[in-house]
Amino acid sequence: MKQKPELDHYKYWGEVPTGTYMTKTQLRDLDLPRQPGGPARATVQGRDGASRRATFDLYLISESVPTSASAAQLSAAAARRRTGPRVCEQCGARPELPCTKVESWRLCPACAHVERLRAAQRKAGEARAHAQQEATRLLGGGDLAVVHVAYTDRGTTDSGKRRTPSAAEVTALGADGRVLVGVQMRLVPPRSKGTPDGAADPRQAAETIRTTLGEKTVLVWGNNVLADLGHALRALDVAWPFPSGYDRRHELKPLAMHWRADLNPWTATHRLPVAPDRADRMLYLLQRIAS
Repeated sequence: MKQKPELDHYKYWGEVPTGTYMTKTQLRDLDLPRQPGGPARATVQGRDGASRRATFDLYLISESVPTSASAAQLSAAAARRRTGPRVCEQCGARPELPCTKVESWRLCPACAHVERLRAAQRKAGEARAHAQQEATRLLGGGDLAVVHVAYTDRGTTDSGKRRTPSAAEVTALGADGRVLVGVQMRLVPPRSKGTPDGAADPRQAAETIRTTLGEKTVLVWGNNVLADLGHALRALDVAWPFPSGYDRRHELKPLAMHWRADLNPWTATHRLPVAPDRADRMLYLLQRIAS
């Protein structure tokens, strides 16, 4: 028995090649309507008219054929329309598929996309103002510690599993740029391979951090920055040295993301900022956000 060819599958509409596939409904809704001339060649995940997740069959446009409607019938159908869904009310384009209603406008795909981008930019502007306020609050609190952690990596095992870093260099700066903490602590048992010379005993280093930062409000790039440190200290039975509790730890990454308000033009979502990777650059960035 002849096997059916495997269909291409797209996770969302943005993956579907433009001008290659359409659903039956899209073919039927064309200004000069068509219908599938062959089997479905692909599928795409999306949402139906009730906003429920659904899978849609896609047909090759190149295999489609005209419907039986004559030119006279198409002309009569166009005359019966009370609105002009085929004309963009902003740029005057006449797309083959019906225009999209955005607020009170009927827009072509390009204008609808621009309008959605503008709406996302307005929302991003509001988030930027909040980020500036939060940065100002953190800098003005009088107890800020900007913390950066740099790890000494040991590569992977033969099976590909990532090894625990051998050491962590912890740097903490005050809001005025003064160095509060500057210590490299060992994260593995003594005499482990790859441990930097001079790395401090983890208990002593943790106590230094705890004593210095115990009453501070800590700002890290992202909470995941402290993950390796936390795992290693637990394995060594060393108590967590950083402040915890409500409003004691904050992330710079989301503040930077919202302050930059740099949107991906295709998805209208924020681009993720690149990490500063140094405490002095983190403080400099926070000061810029506040200003």
